[in-house]
Amino acid sequence: MKYKLLGSAMAVLMLLCALGASAVDRDSGANRYHQHLSAPVPREECGCGGEDLCTHLPIIRIETGGQEIPGSIIRDPEDEDVVLGYTTTETGAEEILVSIETVEAEGVWHHASDEADQSGLAWFRIRGNSSRNFPKKNYRIELVADETGTQNLELPLLGMDPDNDWALHGPFLDKTLLRNYVWMNLSAEIMGYAPEVRFCEVLLDGEYIGVYVLMETIKEDEYRVDLSDYEAGAGAYSYLLEMDGVSDAQTPASGVTEAVVESYTWYTNQMEFDEVSTTAFYIRYPHAEDLTEEVIDYIQRDISRIERGLYSSDMVTGRYGYEEEIDVDSFVDYYILQEFLAVNDAFSRSTYLYRDIRGKLNIGPVWDYNNVLNNFFHEFSREGFLLEDRSWYGRLMTDEGFVQRVIARYRQLRQGILSDDYLDAYIDDVVEYLGPAIQRNDEVWGWSYDPDLLEVRQRREPDADETLEDANPHSYEDAVGRMKGYMFSRAEWLDENIQSLYQYCHRSKNAAQWVQ
Repeated sequence: MKYKLLGSAMAVLMLLCALGASAVDRDSGANRYHQHLSAPVPREECGCGGEDLCTHLPIIRIETGGQEIPGSIIRDPEDEDVVLGYTTTETGAEEILVSIETVEAEGVWHHASDEADQSGLAWFRIRGNSSRNFPKKNYRIELVADETGTQNLELPLLGMDPDNDWALHGPFLDKTLLRNYVWMNLSAEIMGYAPEVRFCEVLLDGEYIGVYVLMETIKEDEYRVDLSDYEAGAGAYSYLLEMDGVSDAQTPASGVTEAVVESYTWYTNQMEFDEVSTTAFYIRYPHAEDLTEEVIDYIQRDISRIERGLYSSDMVTGRYGYEEEIDVDSFVDYYILQEFLAVNDAFSRSTYLYRDIRGKLNIGPVWDYNNVLNNFFHEFSREGFLLEDRSWYGRLMTDEGFVQRVIARYRQLRQGILSDDYLDAYIDDVVEYLGPAIQRNDEVWGWSYDPDLLEVRQRREPDADETLEDANPHSYEDAVGRMKGYMFSRAEWLDENIQSLYQYCHRSKNAAQWVQ
């Protein structure tokens, strides 16, 4: 593979122009590292003869020592839709200790047998929700200093900032391999920080298992979500929350919780995603050992105060100054990204919010783009808004000022980062960068282009007027084409209908809440 200086320079120039058109002013986004644009590819062909894995991408090698990797789904044998839990080791452990090595020197070819550039031990398990059904697994990596596994080891894996906590994402339903890589990068350019991502190829116990994306996880940290340090008894606390589903075993009434925030929407059932799913805020920072009753009460009161304002008639009449409590720009950008990408579970699952004691409540960082742009288990319409009446966003949309900001920002982004031309070129550049790694991945997983070989939870199901073959891509090129086609069609619909968001803030829509 030749190093194409001109093509890379043009791609960088397009990115800079798009950033200018989008008026991005968040430092972490402006400094984003795009691997496919910045990682040097060897100029000369490799002379290894091709007997070993030879790639321009970094390599991650993981050795389990023959241990079975825990974390697979255990289903009820009498009802396959019921998940009983996840597999553990014989001793009941949820993780195993493995060795991990990377081959990642820049500007050279990498081989399976090369000497490691970084190495260490790690706790290791299968991670994810629906992705646990896939044969190509996703993994959680927590680096540790020694075999006791009690002390963290922070390493700058694949050139990212040093940390011990990583997610190894293996695209399977996403046959393009692109969604998380592309949209984490572009979200960072729009919103500020989003988890860093790097393509790599993975060997597990010496066996090649395909193209993966190493991702930063979302946590409080200097290099991730940087919040003020926790101080016991301070009276005010920075916090990081995650929105996720709630099972009966997790409710406060059961006595077994993951620090669920019992806020206004929790008690009034205002946060439901649909008729059967319940959503809650989980506290991810401060850490579990610091979650005293005082800390939990502070966070609950802070969130409840915001929610009572949003759900009051003062929100409709303009007397509630939500701008004093939330970072409106972050909520606007999040809204646009979720609508543009047609994220089915936006503001319900895989959603984070944080507040530093020095500032306002922000939404983000974004997480989990694997199912965006119609990469769901069934067809997702290109038309319609998703968030106009969903929980907090249903309330924010009653304010004309918020709607104006959404429309203006959307128009601005469509002239830059979210323009058809920019997105088309960006995706093509990433595909070109992956190059022969795509074929190597297909040599392992290409059988999955035949939907008849997949279980129901591993493929897209057809609509009434489709066949199974119609609903699923039959090649890599077909997968990329389908993704682009949906993206352009969705953007066209939004272009034509974004102004109609004003209907949700019209006085006639909210007449019952107006106080004369």
